[in-house]
Amino acid sequence: MKLLQYEVHVLFLLIPMTSSVVGKVCQGPVCEFPFVVRRAQTMTTNIDGRVFNVQLNGTRLQVVENSFQRSEIFPDIIGRTVNPDDVITADGYSRDVIVINDQFPGPTLEVMEGVQVKLI
Repeated sequence: MKLLQYEVHVLFLLIPMTSSVVGKVCQGPVCEFPFVVRRAQTMTTNIDGRVFNVQLNGTRLQVVENSFQRSEIFPDIIGRTVNPDDVITADGYSRDVIVINDQFPGPTLEVMEGVQVKLI
C-alpha cells in the first residue's frame, strides 16, 4: 500500500503557509480525525481570559496597548514579553484566520491508500 499525505488548510484569508506540525498517522481501515474548527486572530495572546495584541519588538513578542487596553488600566500586562508558542504569528499582521485543533495552518493527516477518512 502507498502512504498518502494530506495537509489540511482552512483559511479565511490567503496567507503563506509553512508547517512543521505533523498530525495523527492512521493505518487502519477507517481513520477518524477529531477536528475542532474556530475563528482566531493572529498577533494576539490570551492573558487572564482577555485577548491582547502583540507586536514584534526586536526579537521578542510584547503585549502592546490599543484603544481598549491602555497601560493605565493594565500596567502589569502591557509591555510583557509573551512566548511565541502562545501566538499565531502568520505573516506578522493582525488578521482573522480559521484554526483547526488550535493549529495554524491545520494539521497534516497521513493515511494509507484506500482508507476511509472520517472527520469528526
